[in-house]
Amino acid sequence: MPQDETLRRIVDFIRSIGIEVNEGAITRETLVPGMDIVRGTLLVDETMMCKPADLLHEAAHIALTAASTRNTLDGTADTSPAEEVSAIAWTWAASRYLDIDPAETFHVDVISGNGPTLLENFLERRYVGVPMLQYWGLTVEPKNAVERGADPYPHMLRWLRG
Repeated sequence: MPQDETLRRIVDFIRSIGIEVNEGAITRETLVPGMDIVRGTLLVDETMMCKPADLLHEAAHIALTAASTRNTLDGTADTSPAEEVSAIAWTWAASRYLDIDPAETFHVDVISGNGPTLLENFLERRYVGVPMLQYWGLTVEPKNAVERGADPYPHMLRWLRG
């Protein structure tokens, strides 16, 4: 069980939505320190991690992969630009759901150094990636929420793509 309280909450959340999280030593080079995607699951080495909230972004890549191919994900997720910005939006929604400090979610060392820009934009509700989340039936864009009678993003209707 993770020692860091924020990491523990994140791991519990990820497990609760149906993504397996295991703890152990990482034996290959990874894009994000202290975490690896192994056959559609997450492997975490808390001693090597930068920020606990980084795990949400890796979970997003798994969650946003079609269920039929989720277990084939291994190592660095090879995603399109649309999938990457959708993972960013998913990460923000999860961090809001878990009430994680926004500056911990989009920090200077995340998303190729674009964390501060993302933080500024998401705090001002200038969201990227939400249209794909809506297309997959995971959320409703703010401009469509009233018409659809649903709470708007960052509220999620569900967390896993079908």
